Amino acid sequence: MRFKLLAVLLCISFFGSACTQSVVDTYRGGIGTELSYSTMGQRTVAEDSYVAFICRQSDSAPGTCSVDWQDFTLAGMNDIDARCDGYLAWLDNRRRTNGPIQQQIADTATTTATIMAATGATGTAIGIVATAFGFARNSFDNAQSRLLTEVNHSTVQTIVLSNQQRFRNEFALVRVENRPAAIYVLRQYLRLCMPYTIENQINTTITTYQLGGIRALESAEKTPLIDISYLQRESLKPDRAVYRPPNPPIPPNSKYELVATRATLGSTKLIQDALGAICASPAEVENPTPHTVVLVKVLQQYRKIRKSLPGKVLDGKMDAGDLAEVAHDPPCSRSTAQNFYEQKAYPSGILSARKSLVELLNGRLAEADRLPAEADEPAIREGIAKVRADPSLGLELNDPAISKQLTAELVDKL
Repeated sequence: MRFKLLAVLLCISFFGSACTQSVVDTYRGGIGTELSYSTMGQRTVAEDSYVAFICRQSDSAPGTCSVDWQDFTLAGMNDIDARCDGYLAWLDNRRRTNGPIQQQIADTATTTATIMAATGATGTAIGIVATAFGFARNSFDNAQSRLLTEVNHSTVQTIVLSNQQRFRNEFALVRVENRPAAIYVLRQYLRLCMPYTIENQINTTITTYQLGGIRALESAEKTPLIDISYLQRESLKPDRAVYRPPNPPIPPNSKYELVATRATLGSTKLIQDALGAICASPAEVENPTPHTVVLVKVLQQYRKIRKSLPGKVLDGKMDAGDLAEVAHDPPCSRSTAQNFYEQKAYPSGILSARKSLVELLNGRLAEADRLPAEADEPAIREGIAKVRADPSLGLELNDPAISKQLTAELVDKL
């Protein structure tokens, strides 16, 4: 009897919504203990329709799905991006309209009270009308109030876009080989734009910072609420005897051991794309050299300084994080940049920042070596070489191969 009364009270609290048996069952049993459920057939049909729709977006002929699951997942992520952009635009519009509606209710209440007073209405009647308008205003506030509509819209958008970028960087390092894995990735990606995820991150970030400061936030970033880390693990295989020749052949990508960790050696295409993005020559992309190792160290030092990774080791071997950093970067324009930092900081060439660079370099150069305001690129690079030769700078990365190049460390110390 008590349970029935509680269920009725709960149903009444849903602003007059219909109280069905399913509501009571959900309150009592939650998700349930049975794998099957009443809408299983409908959900399966809907998922089949969705898969067919995304296949068409993947440039596959109607009625077939000739693309692999990796491309299918990318097309699905693009579709989710479009839906997420629409939701964020709607959310911004809703937040902007709350104020005018509240003001309209207040203005209408004031006007009504003035008219009633002018027509000789009793104080009791005026009080009842004022109370009604106050109830309307409070009801509107209660119905519209939510964290997403209270915080600045740019904060919400920054959270969603940064999470999407992080997720896509992780996706570049995994391989989706079947439908269940593709659906899992898309569901995870979809959750990034859901209200409870955004609100959870805002609340968690504030709480984490209050309890542990910047260090706690850095630690929390390594274990995000939503990711696809399990797809990066190798599946367990039963132990069995395998014949191995005494001298196994050298794998074809062993040449990349010079610039990549063993954990990333299987990603040959990613390694080659990464080398192109950090300004390695076409010959170095095919066959890395010691010069290529130095270019990798420039990338690693950029991440160490700009991404706040104090423990990052500059060993010249790209790990998964290094590959993810350049996963979506275009090939380096070697006519305007000589390493990853220059490509990132000066995409139009170092002359685009000539004035500031000349001032920084002249602050370290002897008077006789100072550069004129209109110094050309060769002169600026000669000035860089002279500054790098100063031992008082204490540069961690000061290889002769980059004696005339700018790095994040050098610019910061200037």
